[in-house]
Amino acid sequence: MTVKAKVDCMLETGPALTGEQIEGIFRRALEDELNSLLNDAYGNQPWSGSVLDVATEIAEACRNLRRPNRPFSPKDSRRDEDPEPGELAHLDGPDFYAEQIVSNLGDEQVAAFLRAIGVQAHAGILEPARTHIIRGMGVGADLVQRAFDDDVLDAPDPATAIIAGFERRPSNGSAQIIQHPGTSALPSVTANGRGNPFVVYEARRFSEVIDDVIAELKAEGIWSRNTSQQRRIMQTFAWITGNKPLGEYNHLDVAVFKKGLLRIPLKFSYGTLEKGAMTRPFAEVVAELPALTDATRRDPKTINRDLSFLQTVSKHLSETCWKSRSATSLVLDFGAARLTIKDKGGDLRPPWQRAHLECLFASPIYTGGDGPKQRLKASGRKLVIYHDAAYFAPLIWYYTAACREEICGLEVADIELDHETPYLHIRDNFTRGQDGEKAGEKRAARNRHLPLPRELIRLGFPEYVRAIAAEGHVALFPECYVAAKKRGGAFFYERAWKHMVDYIAAQMPLPPPSNGKGADIHSIRSLGSSFYEVDGVNEILRADVMGHARTGTNGKHYSKRMQTEGLDVILRERLEFMGRYVPIITGHLDRAPLRLLPLDERSRVGSPRERKIRSDAKHSRMICHSPPLSAHSSISS
Repeated sequence: MTVKAKVDCMLETGPALTGEQIEGIFRRALEDELNSLLNDAYGNQPWSGSVLDVATEIAEACRNLRRPNRPFSPKDSRRDEDPEPGELAHLDGPDFYAEQIVSNLGDEQVAAFLRAIGVQAHAGILEPARTHIIRGMGVGADLVQRAFDDDVLDAPDPATAIIAGFERRPSNGSAQIIQHPGTSALPSVTANGRGNPFVVYEARRFSEVIDDVIAELKAEGIWSRNTSQQRRIMQTFAWITGNKPLGEYNHLDVAVFKKGLLRIPLKFSYGTLEKGAMTRPFAEVVAELPALTDATRRDPKTINRDLSFLQTVSKHLSETCWKSRSATSLVLDFGAARLTIKDKGGDLRPPWQRAHLECLFASPIYTGGDGPKQRLKASGRKLVIYHDAAYFAPLIWYYTAACREEICGLEVADIELDHETPYLHIRDNFTRGQDGEKAGEKRAARNRHLPLPRELIRLGFPEYVRAIAAEGHVALFPECYVAAKKRGGAFFYERAWKHMVDYIAAQMPLPPPSNGKGADIHSIRSLGSSFYEVDGVNEILRADVMGHARTGTNGKHYSKRMQTEGLDVILRERLEFMGRYVPIITGHLDRAPLRLLPLDERSRVGSPRERKIRSDAKHSRMICHSPPLSAHSSISS
């Protein structure tokens, strides 16, 4: 078209819309739509609860209509009232609202809209103006998703609060930048031109919000104690997905993360985003890894654990930068991606049998050993018994069926000796927590009062508790918390438990492994629970002693014996209950005088195996504490 032809056309139809006029049309349409939807949302009417869902569909309809080749609107609106019931029943969701928008933006309505904002209407600008009105309506419908955010509800004018900081940035081709209190500038559309699934666009990368998210979830009580595992999982998500700006994530990243986890072997050194494997591109690292085998593949349960942690993060971010345009949906739904766990049959770990614990309680730890670091050996010299976690923890596990960390993490203050029924209180405490925070309870049912078994009292446990208190310790078994990394039960496992299992294995066969795993400390809990697996057991009492959640309507909602009868009665009943079903297997032990080792030597029981000592450069022989060889016996080199 020549310049003359363009001028002739302009003289015939009128001038095109200026940038200032386009912005005026857009803003007026945005404000009208936003105010209308806010009025419905705050109207406390039967339909108010569905306004945000409706707005999501209106916004989608506008995104479809603002593109070329939409249906033409009539000269005048085809209706001034709502459609008849069922008239648009063949349409669904955004299509339903698209039909109404087209029908109600007739030429006369667009011309009236233009005159209202001071723009002279003529035929040449009606269709462009209609497009800008639709664009504004769509953004208004997007923005109303913030209607119930705290900063909006606290503002004198919610609409002004939502629109605050609104500005147009056409230079990068990504429509508008929306800013509201507490955020940086947020483009409403992703750079790739597709509709952003979030109400706003957050430019910070995922790794940049990890510290904030952890702090906020801890402040809300959702996460507690040491969050190093959660931090590592969040860093792994950033690593696998490319650590993108938060506004560029979508539902596809859930699948990317899960597939990435499935490619990482069981034993893998992640490092951090600043040091180690995660400083390199994920694809590059996994390309160098050997093919996975059944032995090196991660357990589906650990993958589901990682997905569960990210689900918590996604729900938290959905209140702000991952808030979905659809009020009822979660854009990154990690929970839906959880793996189906196939039941392989059998137990995760085999339980101990009573005979195995009888063997342990007949070991030199309890009857007298050779001294520090040789407590599983008894050579016949002066034998001695020491008191620490190695002595008392297995006794408590057996007689109470409590968990490993519940006992290793007890504090002196958790033991009440002056009550008519002495007891221990399993609860959150500072010893099991970190960074000055209490932790320990996996769930509410784990907080419980357990009477001290009579055998524990007979064998001197109260005297031990008082001695530890006199030393000024907070932890009941302070030796389990001297290391910075392995603490509590993990420390006890390395220092004492492995050697105890070796001792039992030397005396009798261990329980056959189940699913490739042998019996461990938690297997004592399985044995303890099995004692209650007899006819006539009160299941509420069993659940309360074990720290399990109650089941059934009566157990969960009506049985309130602690409140109606009080702690004194409950403790007497639990002591009688435990004594009735848990066999006494330590009756052969005598009470020994209390002996405490220096802290760094406590619970260091040493190996029951004898060391090979080199007698010369050519051979070695096993030194053993079996009966002496007779004069007629010989040792061959």
